[in-house]
Amino acid sequence: MTGFRRKIAIVLTGTFCIISPALAHAEGRSGGTVNVTAIEGKRQFRADYFEVYAPVTALDMIRRIPGFTIAEGEGRRGFGENAGNVLIDGDRPSSKSDDIFTILSRIPASEVDYVELTEQAGADAETQGQGQVVNVVRRISSKLTGTYEGNVVFGHRYGFRPSVNGSATLRRGETTYEFNVTSYSERVYGYGPEDFKLGDGSLVERRYYKGTGGYDGAGLGGAIKTRIGGAKVNLNGRVHLDDSFDHRTGIYSNAADIFIGNELLLRGGPKSDINYEFGGDIEFKLSPKLTTKIIGLYRAATESNDSSIETARIGQPATFFETRNRNKPVEFVGRIQNDWSALAGHAIQFGGEVAYNQLDARFSAANSVLGAVTVFPASNVLVEETRIEPFLTDVWAVSSKWKIEAGAIAEFSKLTLSGDSSASRSFQFVKPRVIATWSVDPFTTVEFRVDRQVAQLDFGEFATSIDVALGNQVDAGNADLVPEKVTTLAAQIRHKFLERGSIQFRGEYQMIGDTQDLVPVTLRDAAGNITAQFDGAGNIGDSKRWNGELEITLPLDWFTKSVGFSGMEVKYTGHYHGSRVTDPVTGQSRRMSNRPVWHQEWALRHDIAKSGFVYGVTAYVQAQNNAYFFNEYRRQKEGVRTNVFIEYSKFKLGTLRIQYTSIPDFGRDRFIYAGTRATGPITQIVNRRRYLDPLFQITLSGKF
Repeated sequence: MTGFRRKIAIVLTGTFCIISPALAHAEGRSGGTVNVTAIEGKRQFRADYFEVYAPVTALDMIRRIPGFTIAEGEGRRGFGENAGNVLIDGDRPSSKSDDIFTILSRIPASEVDYVELTEQAGADAETQGQGQVVNVVRRISSKLTGTYEGNVVFGHRYGFRPSVNGSATLRRGETTYEFNVTSYSERVYGYGPEDFKLGDGSLVERRYYKGTGGYDGAGLGGAIKTRIGGAKVNLNGRVHLDDSFDHRTGIYSNAADIFIGNELLLRGGPKSDINYEFGGDIEFKLSPKLTTKIIGLYRAATESNDSSIETARIGQPATFFETRNRNKPVEFVGRIQNDWSALAGHAIQFGGEVAYNQLDARFSAANSVLGAVTVFPASNVLVEETRIEPFLTDVWAVSSKWKIEAGAIAEFSKLTLSGDSSASRSFQFVKPRVIATWSVDPFTTVEFRVDRQVAQLDFGEFATSIDVALGNQVDAGNADLVPEKVTTLAAQIRHKFLERGSIQFRGEYQMIGDTQDLVPVTLRDAAGNITAQFDGAGNIGDSKRWNGELEITLPLDWFTKSVGFSGMEVKYTGHYHGSRVTDPVTGQSRRMSNRPVWHQEWALRHDIAKSGFVYGVTAYVQAQNNAYFFNEYRRQKEGVRTNVFIEYSKFKLGTLRIQYTSIPDFGRDRFIYAGTRATGPITQIVNRRRYLDPLFQITLSGKF
């Protein structure tokens, strides 16, 4: 048995030993749950269920629902395909810039009437494709309500960074007004060596780096929800400013530890980047059995990043390398969906979506030595895509225990590149989906899924960029990139026990076409001669992936009440990721790049009854991450990330939270070959180690 398999066996055996007495205890109960209404496939959590957790926002409440994890979509193509699994008052937010975590954090917990968890296929017409959906239902109130948060992040080498966030909601008759403001600021201090060695491992040069990086941001947003006649109308908007930077110095020494030079790296935007979004929807009934919803969304941004690296070695001329990036993404989405309920036992949805995406990417780089400047070829690319997607879905309630969702989306799209790269391609895809759920009893659900999806393209990968912090590594734009296609077979079982406990396991097998990974990108002159070769994103043929996920939430009252305390809970989440693909350089079988074999999270939380105190600790760890370049093999490993906190919720101003976060140490090993990984020996080894100062955080949050 390998070491990894032995670890898996120990984890599974220990898990079984832990939950067996709990499950036995649960089976001995009457089957009801305090403060929870349960029927096949649905559970309704009233506000008093969450009292023990003293939640401030709706996000705090959602995080306490056993067996539920917020999903934001999986990078699929299309607005409809990226529906998450959280609704607000039965509606999906018509926004892409504001994530659901941010939206939930603006809703005061005191304004939530109840939270409903549905675990059935076709759980809601707004989130089709999800087998598990939460709906946050707010109270009807005419009062001004909202949330506020003051936050300070600090460390002994980068000072104090304050942030302020707030939201307000006002209802007048049929109209609700929402307003929010947000700001954040954070700094991280890192240091450590980078060793350059020959292929035999002998040290040639050491560079010791230290530096500070960080980001600042601020944003304003708002929404209006009202009724016009019999129609529901939602409008929302958001504008956000972001600024980030990186400042690093390096000291060079030779194998004898003698100083031989230094380096200064500066990276950041010359001005704050701005992004904004406007969206909305209108929903109305064309007949008692037919409901129509029209959604519109527009967003745009300006993104800039300049970098420079200056190196001065003893006895050599100084070198200066600089890059400039200017990107302008734009997106427009229009969608119409119709829900028809005229057939008994069936809920049919049909409609269409049209989208236009654009990226205007402009990149330049220059290298200067002794006053002479070498300008690299510009990489100015305009990427445009127009996509039309008609869709049809039927949710069939076979019985109170069985539901089946079956549907398909047809995609017709055209992608064009102009500027330094020219290309034009048309795509036609059919994306079918079948989901079946079996509600074994009010606390156990089994889900089966078969679907075919098309991954979203990252338009930035059509344009060239350079990482100055990694030896001026070039990420070449690839005009031949196409989206990968994934067919998934999956099964999942979820079981609730002990009122607040759950266990679930998911397994899936995926067959991928046009797998996206790192590929060699060759540049040629007009005569066809190779002028340069770089790495970039590309397609490397067919591959296989298989994944497993185990999640356990285990309240310990059944054990700890006998020794005099309650309110303690442990949670474990473990993921395993396997994959197999043919390497485009060596022709041999290997794992996919940038896909760790496993990652795990362990958490313990103790809500001390009636005291207002809560404390907890979380630990996250993952396996090493590998990447395969045409002339380099790279492995990267991070240490354990830990988070320790204590909260007190009985202050008049709200909840006070003190938190310590240890940011994991980082190690990267690069093995660089002469020629390619298939033909050349290893000529250079580069070992980088980075250590990061921990973060301390004090937060005061409340609701009104």
